[in-house]
Amino acid sequence: MNKKSLRNKMSIAIPLILFGFLFSGMQAQEITVIPKPQELISSETEFSLEKTQDLWINSSKHNDFALQQLKDELTEQMGVASEVVKSPKKASIILYALEENPDSKIKKYLPNSEKLQEIGEQGYWLKIEENQIKLIANTEKGLFYGVQTLRQLIKTAKNKSLPALEITDWPALEYRGWMDDISRGPIPTLDFIKNAIRKLSQYKLNFLNLYTEHTLRNEKFADIAPLDSFTPEEINELEEFAAQYHVVLIGNQQAFGHMEEILKNPFYDEIADNKWNLNPGSPATYEFLDEYLGDAAQAYDHPFFNIGADETDGLGSGKAKALVDSLGMEAVYAMHINKLDEILKKHGKRTMMWGDIAVNHQEIIDLLPKDLIILSWGYDPRDSFDQAIIPFKESGFDFMVAPGVRNWSEIYPNLDVAVKNIANYVRDGKEYGAMGMINTAWDDDGETLFNANWHGIIWGAEMAWNPTESQEETQAKKEREGRLSSFNKAMDQLFFDMDNGESIMKSLNKFRELREIPVFGSMSNASIWGSIFDFYPKEEVQKVKDANKLMLKEASALAKELEGKIAKTNSEKIVVQVAQNAAERAAFAAKKNLFILDLQEAHSNPNAISKDEIKQTRDELFKELHQLKIDYINLWQAENREYWLTENLNKYDETARELLDLETHVFIDSGQAIRPGEMEISLSTLYPGTEIRYTTNGGEPTRDSALYEGALSVTENAEVKARAFKNTKVGEISAKYFNVHKALGAKPKIKGRVSTANPAYAAGGPGGLTDGLKGSEDFGDGRWQGYAGQDIEVVLDLKAKTEINEISADFFQRLISWIMLPESVEFYVSNDGKEFRKIAVAENNIDPQKQGLIIENFSSGEIKEKARYIKVLVKSMGPLPEWHTGSGKSSFIFLDEIIVK
Repeated sequence: MNKKSLRNKMSIAIPLILFGFLFSGMQAQEITVIPKPQELISSETEFSLEKTQDLWINSSKHNDFALQQLKDELTEQMGVASEVVKSPKKASIILYALEENPDSKIKKYLPNSEKLQEIGEQGYWLKIEENQIKLIANTEKGLFYGVQTLRQLIKTAKNKSLPALEITDWPALEYRGWMDDISRGPIPTLDFIKNAIRKLSQYKLNFLNLYTEHTLRNEKFADIAPLDSFTPEEINELEEFAAQYHVVLIGNQQAFGHMEEILKNPFYDEIADNKWNLNPGSPATYEFLDEYLGDAAQAYDHPFFNIGADETDGLGSGKAKALVDSLGMEAVYAMHINKLDEILKKHGKRTMMWGDIAVNHQEIIDLLPKDLIILSWGYDPRDSFDQAIIPFKESGFDFMVAPGVRNWSEIYPNLDVAVKNIANYVRDGKEYGAMGMINTAWDDDGETLFNANWHGIIWGAEMAWNPTESQEETQAKKEREGRLSSFNKAMDQLFFDMDNGESIMKSLNKFRELREIPVFGSMSNASIWGSIFDFYPKEEVQKVKDANKLMLKEASALAKELEGKIAKTNSEKIVVQVAQNAAERAAFAAKKNLFILDLQEAHSNPNAISKDEIKQTRDELFKELHQLKIDYINLWQAENREYWLTENLNKYDETARELLDLETHVFIDSGQAIRPGEMEISLSTLYPGTEIRYTTNGGEPTRDSALYEGALSVTENAEVKARAFKNTKVGEISAKYFNVHKALGAKPKIKGRVSTANPAYAAGGPGGLTDGLKGSEDFGDGRWQGYAGQDIEVVLDLKAKTEINEISADFFQRLISWIMLPESVEFYVSNDGKEFRKIAVAENNIDPQKQGLIIENFSSGEIKEKARYIKVLVKSMGPLPEWHTGSGKSSFIFLDEIIVK
């Protein structure tokens, strides 16, 4: 499709498009409206708001509600009374929704028929003159949106007057909504969602989608939903409330992947393929869905219903393997979607589904029902989203675009990524005829508070009503930044109700500066909760110290700045408090990281730092952590039910327990290789006066277990557990499982830089590849070493010629986390460490697009070599491929122990 020609067909000639300033002769008077109107023409006069306003409206339930909003705005902002009159002739403000049969006495107040046609069903025409305001729409919905614009103009009016102007306005997209994840942590209260509907309707959003996996109560399946979950009665109450604001609730129930919360219940084992996915090969699955999905569909009035069906990791890796092997993944996926569609059609619903699986396996597209609504999603800041949209457009599907506010797993949302992602996705969606936008707020780790999301959600409202247009990225960036600058000023005035030029947004944008500080984990929640006993690679210590000193300084300053702004905002104080808490959490993480460096130094050199200073810092961190916990509880309870709060508070408590265990924590360290296949293990504490007891068989150490007296080695696989006793204090148990092999304890020389996205990805430094510690199914467990966008070369010195029968290493793949298996692994040997001979190559035989969690062993196979040196060359797959949602970005390689037999 030729985008340029399509744009020319869709372009509209308008007298003046304006956002931020209204031009009157040579003067420029600033105005504030979100979203930006499509057309605006200025005049030189003003409409006075000094006196009582006479209002005339064609009365109806919805129109009267909008009228009351306007009356309240006049009273609250201007202190002006208003009265409803019986004739438009006597009115200073006329509000009229034509509907089907316009009143003859209103005709002279209407714009021309071209404008009425232009504004369509949801648009409005607003004309402010010196003596009268006319607000006309074709429908009650359009009139409501016009009232929201007029309310904003009143709220920011200066000198009790409105500038004369004419606005002709309509939305670019018919459906403009937001999605709130209520299944991976926070479940908002009914009052909070009502408040969100009330607020976001002001910015002309018109639907809400509650992302649901297991959090809608169903009496037939009472063992699925937590007690704090939504009930169908609450959904109905929300629908009735939202209707006043011309907002609808679109139903949502995952019905394929992301079903782990249901499937971990043993009573639903029969319908499980693997831990995440339903089993499309079992009739029991469809018996279950016929009721469970059917009941969810009946809980909602709106005819659209979202079945999810995204990220079906490892489909066919469990009970559905035979079916997938027989028919192919694509056919099985499409078969399941068709069955879900049949269930929903019985309840009068039209199916919506996420489009990631189909766009990455395009043979699926032709097998899907043609009346599906595809949700094309992606959350990275691409210059273009054509590849995610065109396959569905060309196949004739209706579709919506689904950007995101980039809040998930973040201390504070990444506003820069969200702004570009939302702007460009909506722009491209409009270009290709999207029916709407669903702006997503996910809660992947369950910590994020919705009160951090308002900027991204309202920016989505801005774009869905009136998107940017420029396609070439230099021009697109210029246009986007111009719009954003005006939008941020409007947020300060309309959302935060700031006076006298004060700005909250300038403070919130300083989170960008924090993100640019090169700390491990950046601004992720995970950066707060890593163990204080997980140390950094020695070669990174100075960089880590410098970065975290800067982070501590800047985050603390931002927290103080935001604290000062709380008293200055006239509304939404809690939104600023959430941001302040985020800055304090970032500062805490930095201070904790500096504390870890002190522990690391004291552990490696007991005389390097005062133990009393370490205790003092520990005590400070403990006190700060407790206050952060209390603040978080209060912020959580202001918007959410109790469900999942305990899970989040456990993170605070676990860190507190580690801090309290400082004096009795046992460090279990792999030492030097005594000989091939035998390695020294050292046990130690930072503080004297402790007695260390240990086991090597995985048993729990007690006062009767073996006493560590400075000598411990392992010659076979062993799980070492240790505990310190000091007077009456009993320390926490430390544990490590060692895999014994001939390279155990060898010091690797690595060409490649470990990823700084998370301290755990260093796995303790180069020695993490030969310390006998294997990784788990969690790539962030501190045992896997992670590298981004590069090949990796590892050389091992076995210290002597050694008989070698096999060399191998495990690698990790999880596509949704951008982790891919290597393209190949090459194995070399040498006796001088200079000239290496290739002895084997292990190719990747796993489908790069295979979903799910994959741990694959790459092996040299059986060999008969005798050499001192080994080299392992890991070839990266390169940038993420075109079919991946992160296309073009660096893929990750994760490997754990290099095992030599």
